[in-house]
Amino acid sequence: MIDPRRQKELIRLMRTLGLTPPNNFDWQLLDQALVHPSFSTTYNNDQLEFVGDSVLRLAAALFLRQHYGHYTVGQIAELRSYLVSDQALVEIAKYYDLDRYLVAALAVRHDGRATPSMLANAMEALMAALYLNTHDLKTIRSWLDHHLQRLASKALKLPALGNYKLALQELTQKHWRCLPQYRTLKQTIRPDDTNKNPIFTVEVTVQDKPYGQGEGYSLVAAQQVAASIALVALQEELTSDVLS
Repeated sequence: MIDPRRQKELIRLMRTLGLTPPNNFDWQLLDQALVHPSFSTTYNNDQLEFVGDSVLRLAAALFLRQHYGHYTVGQIAELRSYLVSDQALVEIAKYYDLDRYLVAALAVRHDGRATPSMLANAMEALMAALYLNTHDLKTIRSWLDHHLQRLASKALKLPALGNYKLALQELTQKHWRCLPQYRTLKQTIRPDDTNKNPIFTVEVTVQDKPYGQGEGYSLVAAQQVAASIALVALQEELTSDVLS
């Protein structure tokens, strides 16, 4: 049973998403989606986050097919990589103030470095909980598409769609007279990948400050995703400096 106070919080979150839960809605599943593994090793959002990753990718793919079907497969793949990145998920999570609904150990909550990953994982777990409750992507796309459209429009304004590394290099040379640096963080294999294709995670820094992480089935692909995220962040930073 969910504590009545906790259920009120979850109802408020659903309303924030613009959703009305059906009578048979499994609140326990939604609650679990918002419990970080640091709080409990047996009741947490690890598995839901795994499912939510696939739900998010499918929702993003359907969105791109609907609105950007005239683009090449390569361009759509680049866009989807950006839309499902941790940075994009964190941005969406902050829009809905998801942090206030998360349950996590105090040490993790006070660790600023852990916050982005915690929010991104919770966002994916939330999508899994919604999908498993309804088996309908409309429950997710009804509020997610707006953010995907905004993020895609932002990405398409970048100087070189599909060649983000070059665009990032030109930007950093122009403003800081330096080159971006790429560092491979890890190499993993998805549990459901029978072909055992490794996925690379790469971080890009500018003047020793991290600006983006990307994943891909090759180092180059991961670097392109990281560069696309860094481009958006740096351009927003430059715009903010001008306005201030």
